[in-house]
Amino acid sequence: MKRAWILALLGLMGSGAAEAGAVRYEVEGKPFEGYYLAGADKQAPLVVLVHDWDGLNGYEIKRAEMLVALGYSVFAVDLFGAGVRPSTVEDKKRLTGALYQDLALINISEPTRL
Repeated sequence: MKRAWILALLGLMGSGAAEAGAVRYEVEGKPFEGYYLAGADKQAPLVVLVHDWDGLNGYEIKRAEMLVALGYSVFAVDLFGAGVRPSTVEDKKRLTGALYQDLALINISEPTRL
């Protein structure tokens, strides 16, 4: 997963794409949709924002906007899949539990070689 969203983000940044918006990418054939906001300065440091068990929603986008106001660019990664936004505690537990069962998929503790 890590490599897929890093490649999606690098492609977005390198293409001169929009300053804000959805970033679509695939991991093992499954669609995901992150969100990117560019800082005012093209050299702004990048913050990778990871959502909680609610999935990527308005809360993370608001936090991304706050970070941009502080001078950062922000990529909010999607860990559940495009359009997957759990609303019940059971769904949140199920989706988060699936991530815990495959920690290698979301491991960001080791450097990625592109």
